[in-house]
Parts: sequence; C-alpha cells; structure tokens
Amino acid sequence: MNDKNLFTIGEIAKAVGITRKVILGYEAKGLIHPDKKDGSAGNRYYTIDTFTQIRTIRVFQDLGLSLDEIREYFNDASDLEPMIQRLEKMRDKLNLTIEKLKERTQKKGNIMREITIAPQTIYCRTYNSTSVADKTKLLRDTALEAMRGYGTDTTKRMYFTEYNSDAPEDVSYCIAVPQGSNGEYVSIIPELKAISTFHHGSYEDIPNTRKKLLTYAEENGIKLSGTFRNLYLEGPPQHKDKNKFITQIIAIIE
Repeated sequence: MNDKNLFTIGEIAKAVGITRKVILGYEAKGLIHPDKKDGSAGNRYYTIDTFTQIRTIRVFQDLGLSLDEIREYFNDASDLEPMIQRLEKMRDKLNLTIEKLKERTQKKGNIMREITIAPQTIYCRTYNSTSVADKTKLLRDTALEAMRGYGTDTTKRMYFTEYNSDAPEDVSYCIAVPQGSNGEYVSIIPELKAISTFHHGSYEDIPNTRKKLLTYAEENGIKLSGTFRNLYLEGPPQHKDKNKFITQIIAIIE
C-alpha cells in the first residue's frame, strides 16, 4: 500500500512500543478493527484514529484496567464512577509514594511547611506509655487489631501516634482504615491545618525536631493547639539502621 494516510501493523507496533501480537489481541477482543486489509495475506492497515485508540488502550492498561473494562468504556456500557474512584485511589497511592521517595533524597535539614490534613477514618486506641520500646509495641498491636477487624486504607499513611503537650505520656495509636468502617475505636477525624517537618533518624531524637517546629511556630506567629502527631513513613519494617528512619512531625494549628 502506498496510502500515506494508513499505517502498517508494524509501524503501529513500533510507534506505541508494543508487539504485533498485542495488536492482534486487541482485535480479537473487539477493541479495534483494521481499517483496511489488502492482499491474499490479509495485510492490515490502520488510520491515525485507530492509532490513537490503541494508544488510549495502552494508557488504560498501564493504569490497571482490564481489556474487558476498556471495551465497556469505548462502548459507553459501563458506569464510570467506580473507574473514577479506582483511579483516584491509585493517584493517592502514587502521591504518597512520591512524597516518601522525595523525602528520602532530601538532605537532613528541617524544612517547615504549613499543610492541610485531609479527613480520614481511623482506628485509634489510647494508652499511657513512656518508652520508645513500649510505644513501638503498642503501635504494632493496634495495627494488628485494626487490620484484622477492618483492613487498611492504602491511600493514606498507615499509622501515626498523637499526643498533647499537656499530657505527652497519654498517646493515641491510630491506624488508617477504609471509609465506611464502623465499630468501637473507629472515628472520622476532620480536616485540620498544621505545620510539619520531617525527622530523619531514631525515634529517641524526635523531641529535638519537635522543638524546632515549636520555634518555627513562635517565630511566625502561628498559634498551636498543643496536639502533635508522629506519622511514620519509614522505620523498622524498612530499615535496621535507625539513622534511615523517616518520621513526619506534625503540630496542629489551633
């Protein structure tokens, strides 16, 4: 064929970065059709519109959609709301992972930020605890209770501790659970404004970083509620070296 408006199956495969077999698989699923067949061998040719459709299929596949779901999308036969929710969850997971990876690459300086904490559903138990060892065990125990009872919300940070400066030994151990969870120790925390920074290093040194956060608030006229959170990004599950731990220190604004 000498029609410059048509592409061979080989040209399409090369341009999209897939194989001829994959394209033929799309045809078998009814997702695309060759725009022209020519010759006894049935050589296939495609227009730019079909090329664009193939590219769209690849994008959706990369996002985790099945070929059946994609076909329903093209045929307007599916409810798009579940697909939107699924992609939004994937976006949230990616954002959390990107944030954590970026923080790992940062120099160990305490950059202070004002942030908004989104509402979320949590499973939370409060205990009087003092040592790092006790707090670590209580957080793990609470996480086990939450996951066995409700599962976990993977679009949020898995767990954090919360305490008030007036009673720092009364620590709440909080686990992110799926929206809609109901039961004892389950609650929805509202949207909150806060200042935060990231602590690189052992948990024993967190008070020093918290003091820097308090100094930042005082210097910038930010009135705090007295409630603090330690949100654990990377710790013993990822590292044996305490110097590699990453904890987000959060001070809630009044």
